[in-house]
Amino acid sequence: MTLASDPAAPTIERLRPAHLPELLRWLQRDPVLHVYLTALALRDSLAAPHDETWAARRLGEIVGVLHLGGRSGAVLPHGGDPEAFRQLAEVARARRVALPPRLQVIGPARAVEIFVEEFARDGLAPRLFRRQIYLALEPSRLPVRERLPALRPARPEDYAIVYESGAALRHEELDEDPRVADPRGYPRRVEEECRDGHTWLWIEDGVLRFRASISAATADAAQVSGVYTPPALRGRGYATRGLSELCTRLLARSRNACLFVNDFNAPALSLYRRLGFREIAAWASAFFDPAAG
Repeated sequence: MTLASDPAAPTIERLRPAHLPELLRWLQRDPVLHVYLTALALRDSLAAPHDETWAARRLGEIVGVLHLGGRSGAVLPHGGDPEAFRQLAEVARARRVALPPRLQVIGPARAVEIFVEEFARDGLAPRLFRRQIYLALEPSRLPVRERLPALRPARPEDYAIVYESGAALRHEELDEDPRVADPRGYPRRVEEECRDGHTWLWIEDGVLRFRASISAATADAAQVSGVYTPPALRGRGYATRGLSELCTRLLARSRNACLFVNDFNAPALSLYRRLGFREIAAWASAFFDPAAG
């Protein structure tokens, strides 16, 4: 634990399984914005051997949380206290030796900015920095549309479509071809997508019209990611129908759907707003890959 002369200054503590009830209570203060961390905590109970979760406290109360993915390279700060973010960024910098070289810092915009500043002290600069908007959808705001029974989870026989479309999606969104950047890990992740039921496809006559994935789900929220229609098929309403159907299904078991999107992606923002999503937070993502520098 970090000692501070000011009793109200944040102190830092690594959370252990015994802290799980306290962490879940804190995450429940904003269950939509915190859905990903909540899902991780419920799945692993703070006991995953390769991951770490740290908390910043003021006068004993949690004011910020940081998840470090020892295998994924995910660096996920949450909260709203800038000084807590600075303390947690120092932890992330110190623990970088335990993380993969490729890191993704994702969270509230101010937190990500502070983490980028902290990593710069070691000469690290992000390969890519994206300002984003976090949006949420309540059932009452989703317009009623014609149902789409053709939307379904990916299956093993969809491997080729998921592989190629996933690479195109990542190249468009993150300016990176995973087939080149991660030639071993990417095929393995595609295999997982084709068997875990979290990636959804709309295919007609062997042609992909729409895909999206569910990155986290709790009773409070389901987080959508990787929304994609092939460029040649855009402007025909496929994304509207596909995402509407997916949200309809998700909202049957979660109280909200949510996602985040690059703030410059006007077509996507227009789509989400038509479906009833509302903006709830400024978000950001920073991608670090020393090998690309």
